[in-house]
Amino acid sequence: EMLAGVDGIDGIGIGFPGPAASGAKLRKMLDRHGLKWALSDADIYTEARFKNGSLSNPDPKIRVAAMDRIKEAIDGSVEGGAGSMNLWLGHDGFEYTFQGHYADAWNWILEGLAGIAAYNTSTMPICVEPKCKEPRAHMYMANAGKALWALEKINKPNLGLTLDFGHSLAALEQPAEIAVLAMRENRLKQIHLNDNYRDWDLDLVPGAATVWEHVEFYYWLRKTGYDGWFCADMFTYREDGVEALKRLVQVHRTCTRIADKLVGMNVEGIIRDGGHMEMMRILWNMLK
Repeated sequence: EMLAGVDGIDGIGIGFPGPAASGAKLRKMLDRHGLKWALSDADIYTEARFKNGSLSNPDPKIRVAAMDRIKEAIDGSVEGGAGSMNLWLGHDGFEYTFQGHYADAWNWILEGLAGIAAYNTSTMPICVEPKCKEPRAHMYMANAGKALWALEKINKPNLGLTLDFGHSLAALEQPAEIAVLAMRENRLKQIHLNDNYRDWDLDLVPGAATVWEHVEFYYWLRKTGYDGWFCADMFTYREDGVEALKRLVQVHRTCTRIADKLVGMNVEGIIRDGGHMEMMRILWNMLK
């Protein structure tokens, strides 16, 4: 009811399994409120049994349990008509030198991704979400480069990339560049919107810390033709959630409008010719 009342929010992203017992039940609930099931998220990180990893867990029984949970999430998501499914390997990583067996871990991760791709016979993309740290000090699927490498190794069309804007910042990436690379490989299937100061995944409201990075991100998404969902991935610990969603919609619409204006101005030639100072003039003049 809350989400349906916010202008600009058309669907939900939700962990699965979740409050609804089945994908069909969730679909029915969303239909009552005029919302779409934009994306789901396979819960392989909230339970203590996954504390040492999911697909890379050294215990084969836990790896099997993780695969079973992912398959359950795929089944429910397909049943309910989710647009895509997110896969975040939240506990797959290490803290200490000589703690991780990197060769085994990556073999198991690739083996798991291949099994997931084979199990998912639908057209619903399953999207790997990279993150550099937290809860682990070092996460195996740490950045877009590793994620895109893994996806190309498996080379299945039903696997994609989730580009979390804040994770990209924390990995010291430029989100717009990652969007271009992922779109080039036809892997960008899901976007999570949030913000931070590049030192931690704070999940702030978009535009709170970075402004021009957002504008550049939307510009290149427009140029490369991204037409998927934008998901709010924020934690409003002290702010009103509805008000935060309204601000997110405002940022999204403003960045989209500016991106369209820049595309119409044909600024790509300016960028190509090294005219970043001219771009600064254009951007700052927009604030007059």
